[in-house]
This record gives sequence, C-alpha cells and structure tokens, in this order.
Amino acid sequence: MENEDARTRSRAPHVATVAVADSLFCLVLSHEKPTDLVVFGLPEDDQTILHHPWKLSRGDCLVKSLRGRGLHDVADIGVNDMFYTKMIKSFTDGKIYAADIFFPEEGMMKEGIVCVNDIGKLPENELDGVIMMDVLEHVENDRQFLNAVVDKLKNNGTIFITVPAHPFLFSTFDTRAGHFRRYSRKQLLALLKQNDHIEIEKCHYFYTSLFLALLLSKLKKEKTDRTERQWKYPEKSTITRIARWVLNVDFWISKTLYKAGIHLPGLSLTAICRKKIQK
Repeated sequence: MENEDARTRSRAPHVATVAVADSLFCLVLSHEKPTDLVVFGLPEDDQTILHHPWKLSRGDCLVKSLRGRGLHDVADIGVNDMFYTKMIKSFTDGKIYAADIFFPEEGMMKEGIVCVNDIGKLPENELDGVIMMDVLEHVENDRQFLNAVVDKLKNNGTIFITVPAHPFLFSTFDTRAGHFRRYSRKQLLALLKQNDHIEIEKCHYFYTSLFLALLLSKLKKEKTDRTERQWKYPEKSTITRIARWVLNVDFWISKTLYKAGIHLPGLSLTAICRKKIQK
C-alpha cells in the first residue's frame, strides 16, 4: 500500500502538468463562444459563471491598462455578461454605459450602469472612453460602425479595441459565432486610418501561444467543435491561475517586443486610439 501511495504521489506533478497543458489547449477550442446575444443575453443574477483564463487575462492585461487615463464617462459596446463593464466601473467615477442588442428597447439600469440596445442611444461627443472587446468582426459594415462610435467620444477620448486575428484562421467556428471576418494588423490599421479623427497610439497582436496551438491543430487537420468545450475550473483553482499567468506573460512578451519594433503573431489584435482634438 505504501509503495502504491508513493507511486501516486510521484505521478501527481506529472498529472497536474498534463492537466494544465490540456486546459491551455482547451482555451483555443473554447475561449470564443457563440455570441448570438439575442439568445444568450445576460446571465441570471444567481448564476455562477466560470470565466476562462483567456477572459481573466484580457481583463488583467487590457482593461486594467486603462487605469490612470482619467476616464470618467465610459461606454462598453458588446458587453455579453458585463464582466469588463463592471471592471471599468471599479476605476472610473463617471457614468458607465453598456450597449448590446439584448437590452430592452426602453433601456434599463443594472448595478448603476446605463444599459441601451443601440449605440445611437449613447450621448454624442461626451464619452471619455469606449471599449469594444471583439465587436467589430460581428458588424458587416465595420467602417460605418466604427465612425459612429468615434462620434460618441469627446476630444482626446480613448477608444479601445480587440478583434480576432489572421484571416487565414477563419473557420466554420467564426461563421457560427457570427463573425464576418478576422483581421490582420494591416487591415485593422487601414480601418482605423480611414477616420481622420482617429490618432493611433498602439496596435499589436497578442497571445502568441494560443495562435501557435490553433495553427498546430489546423495543420494536423484536427476536427474540433470549439462551441462545445467550456471552461470547468473556478477562478481560484490552480489550473486557472497557471493558465491565466501563462497568458499574462505571453501578453507581456508581445507588448515588450512590439515596443522594440518586433511583431509576433497572435490569436488576437488590440488597438488603443484617441480622438483628435477638433479645433
């Protein structure tokens, strides 16, 4: 019995390592879920949501980077479960808006957040910041939509964007998720530059590890259904913590190399821009 216990203990680190590696690969299969928000809407108030490390890391590396920018009135467009909206609310002192198609026509208030179902209902030239986390790929006319969003910003306001990267990775999953496209860095820059009021601060890929994992699965022609794989570990579990840490380090490396003029490929793209001061 003691020998068996010893063998079990000796296998434990290996089992944990395999579990983490498998879970990280599952991020590629499940980090993006179908976004037919008319169907999904907001979760119930008492519903437990197990957030992906991918989602948690994006909050760590992207949304929290907006701290210190002096943002007061901010809109989150395409909010899904309002995870990032509530994060923004924790470090801004103005009015917070959430815009998504599943909110009622008359609008609503939720936890002090003004919720509307159309960006046309957001105030004009009044917002200090707008965030769009994986939104533009869902809009057929992304140019018109982006220009309408920029009109909501006051002078020197910040617009924060993420989109899925690399058109050659477009798959049936993207079609099911309602994506019209994936973007190259060149394509996203072209979209931003067509608006004369936008000044681009940065634009780079991130999550190289997930890009490589997805690329490997495509090269092996593995048939996977990313819509059926859901994250099953709590936020404080060891596997979630390690996966989140790995993605945070991945993001930091891409960001650091970008500053040095080196562009690593990644599963996603991010851009931070400002609205030019209009004289």
